[in-house]
Amino acid sequence: MSLLEMKSISGGYGPVDILHGIDMNVGQDEIAVIVGPNGAGKSTAMKAIFGLLQIRNGSVNFDGEEITNWSPDKIVKRGICYVPQVDNIFRDMTVLENLEMGAFIRQDNFDDSIEKIFTLFPDLKTKAKVAAGNLSGGQRQMVAMGRALMLEPKLLLLDEPTAGLSPKYMEQIFTITRDVRDSGVAILLVEQHAKQALAFADKGYVLASGKNRRQGTGKDLLADREVAQMFLGG
Repeated sequence: MSLLEMKSISGGYGPVDILHGIDMNVGQDEIAVIVGPNGAGKSTAMKAIFGLLQIRNGSVNFDGEEITNWSPDKIVKRGICYVPQVDNIFRDMTVLENLEMGAFIRQDNFDDSIEKIFTLFPDLKTKAKVAAGNLSGGQRQMVAMGRALMLEPKLLLLDEPTAGLSPKYMEQIFTITRDVRDSGVAILLVEQHAKQALAFADKGYVLASGKNRRQGTGKDLLADREVAQMFLGG
């Protein structure tokens, strides 16, 4: 069953369309990845879901309700959280303060959620009182993901979560992403490390020039010779 469904989405910034009739869906227990060359519209597709650009045609449906062109604050309350590639933490706040800020719309006690985040990201527990800006790149990404998860979303949007990370942290982020999926949160991510992302994703979409070029399971796309030659560097 699809948790998120994008149908024939066209839109962009101002009068210029960047997306041209794209279709995507994410199941309730899936990791879906968007790959493609620079300028393909990958991050734009994610922003369209989160209400950060104008959708001119098509629809976005989430958990049985149409959310096309909803405002981001309304989308967050509906159960979708977005982790942008940059400026995704409060650098001068501690790790713990960042997590507490993530629960800004919650009225209940969220101590248990913080403990769950520390279980999911054990590196952060020992750094709880350290300013987030003093952490490594990989640890900062964990803070960003953890802060989003404090709202207990149904769907987590990740925009290039491994950008600029060492191979060690890249693999760690992929492993944690699987753990998040296994905890009951669906994942849609944009990823520049296409081969590695398709290897662990349940489903993949290849975009180019704002249009769908291929879709299928991660394994099928990795085995597709044309996809490999055009988009995966070999």
